[in-house]
Amino acid sequence: PGGGHSPQRNMAASLVAPIAFAAAPRVATRQLRASSGAPARASPRAFVVRAAADERQVEVTSSRRAVAVKAFAALTVAAAVRPAPALALFGFGEDPVAAYTAQTTAVIAQVRLTLDLPGDDAGKAAAIEKTRTLTNAWVARYRRDKVITGKVSYGNVYSALNAVSGHYNNFGTKYPLPVKRKDRVISEFKTAEIALSRGR
Repeated sequence: PGGGHSPQRNMAASLVAPIAFAAAPRVATRQLRASSGAPARASPRAFVVRAAADERQVEVTSSRRAVAVKAFAALTVAAAVRPAPALALFGFGEDPVAAYTAQTTAVIAQVRLTLDLPGDDAGKAAAIEKTRTLTNAWVARYRRDKVITGKVSYGNVYSALNAVSGHYNNFGTKYPLPVKRKDRVISEFKTAEIALSRGR
């Protein structure tokens, strides 16, 4: 009455005031975050999207890593397997002493076979031609190799091959090697074989 407040109005005001007071800190907190640039809380949906993106990134990275590992393994196998025939073809990647021993042994065997064939043997001419081919290849390969030419076996074999080649060059393929010359050649070969077995 008379400009005063009713009890009901006073009671409502007393209830509204605490609510407004309680809400004020929340508003102030939001304002403080906005003014200080603090990041707002992400929604659950944002977390789900980000997690899915991270999983896809992990899958892509793992896939790329697996591909890289397989590619490296393939290159390693190829590098270990494929070059060997090529190196062998051009004479690289082999033990030079072992190669010399093998080739020298083959030349000695071929010359012996040729010298033992009768003069009227149908394969005599072909055997002599093969002997020439092997002799020329052997001399061309090793005559400038200081490591090989210093070996005892090289001197023995070179001397024997020179005697045989000289005979066929001067007298042709129809005349057999004289007995004394043949014996000397065989003796040189025996000495060379002993030296080869000792790595000399």
